[in-house]
Amino acid sequence: MTTPGCSKALALGIAGLFAIPIPCWLAAETVGFANPHAGRQFEVFQFPRDAMPRIDGATEDWDQVPDRYRYGTELLNDTEDGHGTRIDRSDIDVTVTVGWVKGMNRIYLLYEAYDDFWDFERFNPNGYMNDIFEIVVDGDRSGGPFIFNPLLLSEENRDRSSPEFLENHFSFSGVHAQNYHFYTPLVNNAWVLIWGSQPWIGEFPYSNYAYSGDVIHGENGKLVLECWITPYDYAPYGRPEDAVESVLTEGGEIGLSWSILDFDGGKRDGHYNLAHDVRMVKDADYLLPFRLMPIEPELQPKIRAEWSFQVVDEDAGIVAFRDESIGTVDSWHWDFGDGLTSTERNPVVALSKGVRKVITLEVFGSNGSSKRTRYWDVMVK
Repeated sequence: MTTPGCSKALALGIAGLFAIPIPCWLAAETVGFANPHAGRQFEVFQFPRDAMPRIDGATEDWDQVPDRYRYGTELLNDTEDGHGTRIDRSDIDVTVTVGWVKGMNRIYLLYEAYDDFWDFERFNPNGYMNDIFEIVVDGDRSGGPFIFNPLLLSEENRDRSSPEFLENHFSFSGVHAQNYHFYTPLVNNAWVLIWGSQPWIGEFPYSNYAYSGDVIHGENGKLVLECWITPYDYAPYGRPEDAVESVLTEGGEIGLSWSILDFDGGKRDGHYNLAHDVRMVKDADYLLPFRLMPIEPELQPKIRAEWSFQVVDEDAGIVAFRDESIGTVDSWHWDFGDGLTSTERNPVVALSKGVRKVITLEVFGSNGSSKRTRYWDVMVK
């Protein structure tokens, strides 16, 4: 995970405002945002690889998720339209569930919403506007503004036709943290508006989505949006091939928050958000830390051998092996071929030159044993 502030410094530097990068400690300095959910840990559920959700709008894939990963209306605050935390659930009631899969840089989202008045005629001549589920993600928690560069655009200088605004948009907006406006529901419309200079992040293969629910304009009902998105440490305008995905690691944290913009008959009825501060939509300092959790114990095998490796000195043939076994393991036995073995958990060994090596890790614990052999994967020139 990138040191907090580094991606923000990169984005500011790209805008051409600095001859040298901003120090990470300076770039990471916050504005004093106090987490309104003191003592509450926000967590991202880890789906097992053999139980990843299918993006089809059905919720059965999410039944395996424990309730503590489901974040409801009781956590929201209407920061603009007067409701505060006293939200009438007969008016609007939402639940957001967040997941990930180890080894994939994707954030899965399940949005389940009841609304007493679904408003989805954004381009209606009467000026109606879709209800919106808005999320912001900062994959490496670099923090800071990510829509308007405060060193380039003041609050009073945001003329959309000015050279400064255009430079800000194409070099800064959405570059190190991303804002998604999901239309709920999708009716004769794009599924998402990207507030940033990189609309490609809302297209497959960078994201995917599905809706379900039989809702009618002007009536009440329940809607489901199921999707995944890819967070980016660097997402440039128009060049996905140059983007840098945020690397999601077990135990790490991402910055995340969301808000719901509820429109009833063309008039906004509420702007409910998890951060309790509407500035979250454009400044990642106001996002909440979400921890990427391990697989729940009841979803794991009792014991399973897994391992990875890295060649650390090619000339000397030195390879570092890492045990990534699942379950309670008491002892390890590595067989590297050529009579070389080890009982260390994470051995570093010098292997003979050559390819087509067959290497096995066998692990032992109270729930039995498990073995994994990898054929020809480890090569030393």
